Amino acid sequence: MAKTMSYICPFCETKVSVGKPCSGCMKKSWEQDPEDEDFDYESFVASEFGKIPHRRIGLRWYWWLLAVVVLGAMLYGVFK
Repeated sequence: MAKTMSYICPFCETKVSVGKPCSGCMKKSWEQDPEDEDFDYESFVASEFGKIPHRRIGLRWYWWLLAVVVLGAMLYGVFK
């Protein structure tokens, strides 16, 4: 009579046969292999958001002018 080998799963501590995966610790459908490097971020962004470039984020010229005027007024008040 052949004796079957078994081991205790280190994650869920159930007894399983050698060669059979532990049903409680099988990889979930949303999990990926760590060596799965074929994801192309650029094509994902293009497909999700279109190929139109995003608006540049920055300050308008009049906000810069306001900052210079306020800074000038502050310096004038300090050195008066």
